Amino acid sequence: MNYIFEIELEVRDYECDIQGIVNNSVYQNYFEHARHKFLHSVDLDFAELHNQGFDGVVTNVDIAYKNSLVSGDSFIVKIALEKQGHLRMIFNQDIIHKETGKLMARGKITTVFKSNGRPVKPDIFVDALRTKGIDFKETV
Repeated sequence: MNYIFEIELEVRDYECDIQGIVNNSVYQNYFEHARHKFLHSVDLDFAELHNQGFDGVVTNVDIAYKNSLVSGDSFIVKIALEKQGHLRMIFNQDIIHKETGKLMARGKITTVFKSNGRPVKPDIFVDALRTKGIDFKETV
């Protein structure tokens, strides 16, 4: 995968369930946090986009859980990006255990931009990426 962004995070105690592993729902938080940090890295602010009338919305989430994170684990969330058709931006995201290099989870998060409740082409997003020289896959 051609990763364009990564961020290091650490598991906090309260994210673990009774089994002592990170609860499955928490992985979505990790993926979302990485996407928001990625937006900031290309000078886009989620709140500011909303104020301008654009909202990025998740339309589908697919997560494959490969191995379990536990309290105190350091890990890296990596992002690869794909533009699918005219409207969809696909965030392919991996969570990698920092110490072992093991793949812990793989997510495919489908998003669209909306303006006034209607889907719009993600031009503002694509333009920001191109301005920063970020390459991403485009499929029809």
